[in-house]
Formats: sequence, C-alpha cells, structure tokens
Amino acid sequence: MKKFFKNVLAVVAVGILAMFLETLPLAQVFADEILSSMTVSPPTQRMILMPGETYSGSLKISNSNDNKNDLKYSASIGSFSQVKDGKSKDDYGSVDHISRSNYNQIMDWIELDKETGTVAPNSTDVLSYKINVPKDAPAGGQYATIIIRDETVNSDEDSGNVAIQNVMQFGSIIYAEVTGETREAGAILENNVPMISFGSPLMVSSIVKNDGNVHTDAEYTLQIYPLFSDKEVYSNEEEPMTSLILPESERYNALTWDEAPMVGIFKVRQTVKIFGDTSVVEKIVIICPLWLLFIIVIAIALIIFWLVSKSKKRQKN
Repeated sequence: MKKFFKNVLAVVAVGILAMFLETLPLAQVFADEILSSMTVSPPTQRMILMPGETYSGSLKISNSNDNKNDLKYSASIGSFSQVKDGKSKDDYGSVDHISRSNYNQIMDWIELDKETGTVAPNSTDVLSYKINVPKDAPAGGQYATIIIRDETVNSDEDSGNVAIQNVMQFGSIIYAEVTGETREAGAILENNVPMISFGSPLMVSSIVKNDGNVHTDAEYTLQIYPLFSDKEVYSNEEEPMTSLILPESERYNALTWDEAPMVGIFKVRQTVKIFGDTSVVEKIVIICPLWLLFIIVIAIALIIFWLVSKSKKRQKN
C-alpha cells in the first residue's frame, strides 16, 4: 500500500513540475532586419474587365524615410497563382510569382508607364498602367502582380565608403474577372473538428475546392459553447474569416481559439461556405495537455494494478 501511494505521489510531482515548466516565459531572440522605407498601395486590386476594352490604373509608391535619402525603385510584371493542391498547413497561402497558366494571360496585357522611378523623402510617386484586354480574351479569372523592388543604395557613413542595398520587394496583386461565360462551382472536401486538443489554442481546419473559372471568397465561422450551455464563449460569426480561392485549386484553412483554457470540455462548431455549398460540423471537444493525459493514464494504470494485486491477495487468503 505504501509503495502504491509513493508511485501516485511521484506521478503527481511530475505533473506539477511539467505544469510549472510550461508557464515559464520563453526567451525570444530576434534577428536584425534590413527594413525599407517604401510602402506600396493599394496592395490588392479587384476589377471587372470586358474583352476589347482598355483600363487605366495606378499605384502609389511612398518614401516614409525621415532622412535625406531618395528612394529608387524598379517596376515589373509577375504572375500570381496559388498552390493548386494546397492540402497542408505548410501550403496555406503559398504563392507562385513565376509559373504561367491560362489564368495569367493578363501579364501580357499590362503596360507600365515606366520601369524605374525615384521618390524623395516623405513624398509619394505615382506609377500608372494600362490593361489592354484582347477581343478574344477568355472569360473568367486573370491574375498578375505589379512588382515594385527597392533599388536604393545607401552609403554607410560610419563605415567609410561601404554601400548597403535594401533587398526588398513589394507587390500589388491584380484579381481580374473577364466578362463572358463564367463558371462558379466548388466543394468542401474536409471540415475537421478534433475530438481532443492537446492544450491551447484550439484549432479546427478545412479544405475547399474551387472547380470554377473565377475566384471566390470561402467563408469560415467558428463557434464555441460550454458543454451544458448554449451561451457562446467564443464566436467570429459577426466577422467570419474569408480566404480567396483561385480557379481550379484546393485550399487548406485553419481557425483557432487563442483564448482556450488549458483544460476543458466544449461544444465546437465550424461552418464552411464556398459558392452555394455549406458544411457544418459540431463535436464535443476535450482540451487536455498531453502531459496531463499522460498522468491520468499512468494513474489509472496504477489504480488498476493495485486493485488486481489486492484481489489476488484476497483469493490467496
């Protein structure tokens, strides 16, 4: 009996130590960064284009530097596409500025008014462009990026004649839709709410598919309720998360409840929408740190062992 209680106390001690270590602040180390004083706006542009028409647009390139250095930049056109099969957390938001497809033809339609420019301190320069849409332009989505590169070379007065160049690149993404016979079709491939979460934050995930030829915003809602109540403890229903999905691609998305407690039992509901398709999944989710689960399992195993040993002793007697 004494040995049994010693084992239980040892398990509890390990649990307390693990909980203490988990609450200790972690030291954060930040690497030095070379920052640019450039800002480019707007970061995204959505537009409707008609075949055979010409459209005009512009970007504002600002130099917020407080010193006397001018900012030099170059401008070019790049593609914009998402990973077609973004079914993992690592793929979420992955962007390709190099590959070409039928949805990047707009790259050849964009004409910049200049490829280089200079911005004085605390000033703004305007980069204008035209989009010449061919008469035979295919209906559906077209995507490109106007890439602005900081080409400024600053002299380091403290180091003599040493020059430092900022290697920074900015972009304004164009999401265009060419009028005509468009196709809106999508599906929700996965809507995952876990039955157990090993601590905070609580995370749910989903994968949606856009089978159409135009982009769309998928919508994600997360609602959390206590086990025996319908009063929400968390919800983003008033401001659902949205994620833009390009044509003929699949996208992974994750929602988190950052204020989730370390231990608890809740009703969790995730709602996912894309085009006209809606998926709702609700589950009872147990939030329990892995170390606490380990302690519970060990404690149960010890109790079972003790009961079995005690039963065997009685049978012998």
